[in-house]
Amino acid sequence: PEVTIEEEQMVASAATILARRGVAMSAGDPDRRLDMLVSSQIELRSAWTTIESRCIEWAGLLLPTLDLDAKRDLIPSVIASSESLQVAASDLGTDPPPHPPGVEEWCAMKESAERCIGIAKSLELSEQAIRSLAANYLPTLSKLVGPLGAAKLCVLAGGRERLARMPSGSIQVLGAHAAMAAHRRGAPPPKHGSVIFSMPQVSRSPRWVRGKIARFLAGKASIASRIDHFDGTPWSDDEIAEIHKKSEEIRSRFPSPPRRK
Repeated sequence: PEVTIEEEQMVASAATILARRGVAMSAGDPDRRLDMLVSSQIELRSAWTTIESRCIEWAGLLLPTLDLDAKRDLIPSVIASSESLQVAASDLGTDPPPHPPGVEEWCAMKESAERCIGIAKSLELSEQAIRSLAANYLPTLSKLVGPLGAAKLCVLAGGRERLARMPSGSIQVLGAHAAMAAHRRGAPPPKHGSVIFSMPQVSRSPRWVRGKIARFLAGKASIASRIDHFDGTPWSDDEIAEIHKKSEEIRSRFPSPPRRK
């Protein structure tokens, strides 16, 4: 039978209602929320790094006797809270500027420092939210790689379910986009991605043993993600400590680089 105009209108109305419900349901999806938080954190981190570096360089240009390494953490907050660069120089314990900036230049410099402080606060709030959500959504993985690392692995994998079904070899190289692209052009395959490498057990180990430790930890991360997704019993602190102990044992078994053939 032919579809009547009324039936077409009913179908269109039902499709609209279902679409709205789907959008509303997605707001409660932890995967989507982690994606937003992690993306926001990455953007804020990039913006803060750029503005903070500019603020430090600006201060070093106008205050040539300032010890930038020793005072780096103080420079943005001191400039943001000072009435002039002369006052900021005094608070930073350095000589006054040989060529003080004009009013407009000082206002621009001060505003840049204030923006740096504001972005730092936003970044801290974003990371706190990630830690809270990841600790509840990925409890075992958060204990193993840290809540920020667990959230990044989840987002890079495309969600907790996809992460739980992903082989450990794929988890090991999550985040190694540039290295994987180079590998397709003939370069050697990457030994680890940015998330696994950020773990001190890997990043602080000698380069010749990092791949072995990364492979071991990726295997444990694969198990942890499955425990979290399939409602298993989360690992205890003692079990996590035992895993880290085994990674140290791997490093101790290879104290020197292998001989080249």
